[in-house]
Amino acid sequence: MAENKYYKLSYELFAHDKEGGTPILVEKTSADHPFEFITGLGYTLPDFEQEISQLDGSAKFDFVIPCERAYGEYDEAHVKTLPKEIFRDKDNHFAIESVYPGNVIPMENEEGMQFEGLVKEVNPTNVVVDFNHPLAGVDLQFRGEVINSHEATPQEITAFLNIMSDECSGCDGGECGCGHCHGK
Repeated sequence: MAENKYYKLSYELFAHDKEGGTPILVEKTSADHPFEFITGLGYTLPDFEQEISQLDGSAKFDFVIPCERAYGEYDEAHVKTLPKEIFRDKDNHFAIESVYPGNVIPMENEEGMQFEGLVKEVNPTNVVVDFNHPLAGVDLQFRGEVINSHEATPQEITAFLNIMSDECSGCDGGECGCGHCHGK
């Protein structure tokens, strides 16, 4: 697989559950708001990058990545019941504004590692939080088109690395010269 190749894509991402139900549209990009990435930087799923890196020009694509090669199987062991007292706001009250069923909340473990969890349930003493990836347990279908592809310039690589590390300088929350708007 070629590294440092720049791709601009429009696509639709569908989630397929194991029961074979109707696929659910999860994400959609367009030519006006494309998805952009550079190969070899670890920004996308390896299988996604492998499929796209075989394409050039304005090629169309339609492929499926099985859940085992995407975000893994859904694991009930990643659903945790946590004591309600750890969810305190600055006034030491239960953080009712952010800890409610359906909300994704930032968390940090004892080692300082940050991650997100989906609040499934709040009861008088506990909060049930799901730490599975939102797309765990589903196959992913990508259907779309390559808008542009070329060898990435050193400037594009640097700009993209800055975006990935959240250190984009000089963009003030807008465009940072490489076409990525990352909404700071």
